[in-house]
Amino acid sequence: MKKLVTALVTAVERFRIWLLAQPWFTSVLLPALPRRLRWALRRVYLAPVDLADRWLGRREESLPPKASTFTGAVSDFAATGGLLLEALRETAGLTPSSQLLDVGCGLGRLAIPVAGFLDPEGGYEGIDIVPDGIAWCRANVSGPYGNVHFTLADVHNKEYHPKGRMKASEYTFPFADDSFDVAVLISVFTHMLPAEVNRYLSELARVLKPGGRAFISYFLLSPETEALMATSSVQRRFRHRIGEAYVASVKVPELSVGYRESYIRELCAAHGFAADPVVLYGAWSGRRGHWPADSGLGDQDTVIATVR
Repeated sequence: MKKLVTALVTAVERFRIWLLAQPWFTSVLLPALPRRLRWALRRVYLAPVDLADRWLGRREESLPPKASTFTGAVSDFAATGGLLLEALRETAGLTPSSQLLDVGCGLGRLAIPVAGFLDPEGGYEGIDIVPDGIAWCRANVSGPYGNVHFTLADVHNKEYHPKGRMKASEYTFPFADDSFDVAVLISVFTHMLPAEVNRYLSELARVLKPGGRAFISYFLLSPETEALMATSSVQRRFRHRIGEAYVASVKVPELSVGYRESYIRELCAAHGFAADPVVLYGAWSGRRGHWPADSGLGDQDTVIATVR
């Protein structure tokens, strides 16, 4: 019986990951559904998986229920958090003594492994706009030295926090200048429009120390990706333009947002980041990505920019 349940649960999870890689699903069907229905369907779909995991004895109490997740096709929450930590160590210079800012911390995918990685001199600050995510993190994630903290940003986002009272384009990070060595934003700018991205980059440059690094994921557009988007193998298609942003849906633009690589390079330079940031391409456009497909980073492009 347990073998059958295990096989069914595995099939359900793989089917969800497959769906999220289909252009007709991410760029056509999802935007057509009302937001409440999208979020309800996610919970309904994944709740039986949580029940099965408990029955099978493989539910990790230190991790959030799968039905509570509001991010994409992360197949292994714990493993991908560890891989993200290693990526930050290798490419952004993160050390146990670093001060780390995690914008869009979600349900603590990075915070959980970081809590055990930091030494007493280090520190972690997580920000997110989804109230349930911050509430879960505050209740369940802590470090041995009291240096792991979470902040709710009451910022409006049509998809992730429609009741938010503040515009992202006017939000000030609640931290002093030159506070952090490393900042990470995974699947944040992929849901934000130009004025908002511009504001957040300005704030990142302010709160990062000179020489500090921002590790940010994007959907970067170029002549190469435009050619690839005409093929059937591309996971996402950005058919509409809103200013400097390219979106999959005009109805719900924040659902998936891309930017020209040249524009992001110019924007980084304008806000005090060094010229020629490191760019590691993901697999969203059909090209071979830098990161392993199961790393939680394999889909999106990554820009690592250093403050001058």
